[in-house]
Amino acid sequence: MNLNNIDLNLFIAFDVIYTEGNLTKAGKVLGITQPAVSNALSRLRETFDDDLFVRNSGGMTPTPTAQNIVGDIRKALSLMRNSVAESDSFDPYTAQTLYKIAIGDTSEYRLLPDLLRSLGKEAPDVDIESFRADRTDTPRELASGNIDFAVDPPIHTDPSLHHAKLFEDKYVIAVRKKHPLTKLKKITLDDYLSMHHMHISNRRKGLGYVDIALTKLGVTRRILLRAQHFLVSPFILEQSNLVLTTSNGFAESLNLQTLELPFKVPNLELHLYWHSSHETDPSNIWMRKLILSTYGKILKNKK
Repeated sequence: MNLNNIDLNLFIAFDVIYTEGNLTKAGKVLGITQPAVSNALSRLRETFDDDLFVRNSGGMTPTPTAQNIVGDIRKALSLMRNSVAESDSFDPYTAQTLYKIAIGDTSEYRLLPDLLRSLGKEAPDVDIESFRADRTDTPRELASGNIDFAVDPPIHTDPSLHHAKLFEDKYVIAVRKKHPLTKLKKITLDDYLSMHHMHISNRRKGLGYVDIALTKLGVTRRILLRAQHFLVSPFILEQSNLVLTTSNGFAESLNLQTLELPFKVPNLELHLYWHSSHETDPSNIWMRKLILSTYGKILKNKK
């Protein structure tokens, strides 16, 4: 294979097709038409003398050859992107850019007010978009550049993602002031199970960490209300005897009464994720350091 005769843009197209698994979606990411993507794929097939991607009901499935070369192609693209990024100086005070963060509502509540204050001082022309994204899509969304960062539990195993721990917090029982449970000297498991519970999840079904821990004990709790957003919980708890099992920091920030759980649940842990292709990008480095330091200040102030 003679590189002098190969359009290096084809390798970018290959990476996007591999990531998206769909020619139409790949065209949108690349900013070209679907026929243009098909033409790029035809040229790639000719270059590698392999189909590379096979069409099926779910989209485009990479062949073994594609799977074998994707790692080297991504490394090469990453080196080129980083070389370009490192050649540019980044001045946050004059930068006019947008960062897109996939984040849940409790993390928005923790992060955004302090982050915006810092941006106002250090980067007045930098904008933020935050939204919830399906965790199964996070690696693909980061790889395609649809998002710059994601805040998630340490569940992603894709080697192309880098991450750093933001914080760790224990789970507690959160209730309104003067809730019947607050009269007890010690909460037992039977006490906990006798209550009606509120569970927060953006999924329509599925177990949470608390329910998984209870299942290991051979018991289940009565979930009277399953809601989408944590920030609605204080208003519901204040007007009912429902209980919410959530992180200690979140409960205390909303002035809810907290009680110790009568069983063990692994601590809540959240990490900041970004794609390896932006590891040495000055703009990405600056923002992730700012996010990490902002979380650090928040946690320090709460102690």
